[in-house]
Amino acid sequence: MMRLYILLFIFVVGLMACNSQDVYAASDVHGHVSSLVFDPSELDLGEAVEGEKVTATLLIRNNSQGFAQIVKVESSCGCTTAEPETRMLSPGSFTALHIEVDSFGKRGDVRKSITMIDQYGEKSIAWLTLHVKPNPHAMGENRSIFDGECASCHVEPAKGKVLGSDIYKAVCVMCHGAGAKGAYAPSLLAMHDEDVLGELIANGTGTHHMPAFAQKKGGPLTQKQISVLAKWIISLDE
Repeated sequence: MMRLYILLFIFVVGLMACNSQDVYAASDVHGHVSSLVFDPSELDLGEAVEGEKVTATLLIRNNSQGFAQIVKVESSCGCTTAEPETRMLSPGSFTALHIEVDSFGKRGDVRKSITMIDQYGEKSIAWLTLHVKPNPHAMGENRSIFDGECASCHVEPAKGKVLGSDIYKAVCVMCHGAGAKGAYAPSLLAMHDEDVLGELIANGTGTHHMPAFAQKKGGPLTQKQISVLAKWIISLDE
């Protein structure tokens, strides 16, 4: 009889263990929290002269007890590229993420983000900071912020936009700041003449930091978009 009780006890404990594993597996699938993390999640790239390409390496760690896949890595701007050495990570392992930032067209303190997405759609974010110093030779470069990868930030977002606020968010806010109060570029709130501001937007200042935004000059904006944008900016200071 005693032997029968012992066998029954072992059977029940084994059944509970199996059920416990099943619950853990279900939780792992349906209640997933991203286990892929950046190390570090904040990286200071130091200083660069405008036009230089700055490179760095971050680590991506898999902090889980299962395999994890890097499905996508994207940056907040086309000037920043990020490519992992490996996309499938075993439990507890890590891989290098190689980063390159093109500093052309930038001035002062710059902040960029890199977003990583795993097989469950969960996201992890790392932030990069960089201080860009003036380069007197940059003016001679045959480049524009509307060319190449830069177009993803300075051209594409403006397409189809009809409201002044939307146009501003698409192509102006990254330099002139929220509410046109100034950031990398000066505040626009001191502008009170709509026609003068429209001309400035359309034709630029003759530098690659503030190029001509009119389509007829190679920029992304139609004349109607420029007029709507200028009117909206002027209204901010009323």
